[in-house]
Amino acid sequence: MKNILKSIPIWILILILYSCKSVDLRTDYVKNESSQTLEEKGRQLLIESSNKMGYDQLANSEVYETVANFQWKGLWPLMPMNALPGNLNKDIQFRFATNSFDGQVEYLEGRKEGLVQGLQSWEGYKTCVDHKEITRHEHDRYLWGLATYHYLIEAPLTIKDAEIVRYAGEKEFEGKTYETVYVTWGNETPNKQYDRFLIYINKETRFIDLAELTIGDFFLPMPKGLQHATVQWDREKASNGTYLPSTTYIQLGKPRDKQKHVYKYTTRNYKFDSFKKSKLYPVAGLESYGTSKKFTNDQM
Repeated sequence: MKNILKSIPIWILILILYSCKSVDLRTDYVKNESSQTLEEKGRQLLIESSNKMGYDQLANSEVYETVANFQWKGLWPLMPMNALPGNLNKDIQFRFATNSFDGQVEYLEGRKEGLVQGLQSWEGYKTCVDHKEITRHEHDRYLWGLATYHYLIEAPLTIKDAEIVRYAGEKEFEGKTYETVYVTWGNETPNKQYDRFLIYINKETRFIDLAELTIGDFFLPMPKGLQHATVQWDREKASNGTYLPSTTYIQLGKPRDKQKHVYKYTTRNYKFDSFKKSKLYPVAGLESYGTSKKFTNDQM
């Protein structure tokens, strides 16, 4: 453990040990301007961006699938942060029901080859490709991973309907100008219950290139210094006309060069309505929640 700690950059240790305040992603624009004006402009930008990226075409599908491959940097694989253990440099297959949090991951190679982990109505289950037996479980890491990676693909489709949306002004990043939109639920100010997003919309292409976010419901206790992350996306046009993520970069803290990531993962071979939707609903009798969180009426 001592050797691992010596190898972790000192700035990360400082974040872990000394950061005690909740991250506030609100810009001065959000704090000082009229909420109604900012909401109208923010929602319009999110709608325009979603349509520009072709997410209206994704909305026309019931289900879709994609092959993913995760690559972690340095000693990060030794930390207990991987929500889908066994995926390191191994192909996995995501299958998702559009506009929901219901989905599956199937391991295509490695020690877990053939294992399927699923999330249905916020209930976890697992099975094997060659068997019909379903085992229920509540392994938080798989539930968190499936919901999170599903959401990171579909965010442009659903985030425009969030409870709180505020235009947050312009920002410069790596020579490009972005219009930013602050998004959250429940309460505009930082809190423990709801995650917050600062969406960066490329002023030229109108694509969502990156987002800052808070991580309040990680499957492990998280020091506040690790509850602020940045996601950056490379996008390619899929067969249905949607510009979907091809490479996703996960960073700690504020946006930086893409290569300064904790891990990245590729998503390729997107297929739409290529299997029956019932495949994602093997557990009978569960209530449907769509894009709502279980036990609440809050849209994520």
